[in-house]
Amino acid sequence: MINFRPIDVKTIRQKVYEQLRDLIMTGRIDPGQTLSLRRLAQEFGVSLMPVREAVWKLESEGVLVVESNKRIHVSSLSIKEMEEALRLRFMLESEAARRSCERRPESVIPKMEHQLRDMNAAMTNPRRYIQIGNSFHFTLYSFADSPLLLDLIDKLWARIGPYFYLHVTKSEDLEQTVKYHRDMFAAFKSRDTKKLVEALRADLEDPAKHIIAALKKETS
Repeated sequence: MINFRPIDVKTIRQKVYEQLRDLIMTGRIDPGQTLSLRRLAQEFGVSLMPVREAVWKLESEGVLVVESNKRIHVSSLSIKEMEEALRLRFMLESEAARRSCERRPESVIPKMEHQLRDMNAAMTNPRRYIQIGNSFHFTLYSFADSPLLLDLIDKLWARIGPYFYLHVTKSEDLEQTVKYHRDMFAAFKSRDTKKLVEALRADLEDPAKHIIAALKKETS
């Protein structure tokens, strides 16, 4: 009998794409930073082709910009674009939260309680904190029964994620953001969609005002 080994279904391109996207979303590559295909290929230990394909995909999502002279850089947002992105984020995520709240099973509650504990423990580790926070939000939205809606939210997060990461690294009061997540969880657990959306708005608007203020300072 032949013993077949499981095959990793992810292509090299997909792995490069996911790692590069994560590096951008968690602020390890800054908005506006220039990238080199050759350097990325060396860092990932792959040929140029999967890196080029990953870059094309990220360009189609608006995460990267490839200029006519082949210069590649991480997309940066103007104040107006950031304000629009945050308005869209609340519109999409509040809809996902409402839909998910009505459908969620009891079995997800322990998982979200664990995520909240992990967030609280990660307040001194910005990268870990952001990762857990992202996981919490998408767990909350995962029962919306709307794959397209979640895909739109995910793509929007890729555009604004680096700015939120930079905010977290500079914030002196992450306890407040943990409180917003506790409020969201309590409302989600009790199926109170009104309070859930109120807590979500607070969670989005608080860091947004600091991020926009920082952008204004940079442009002044």
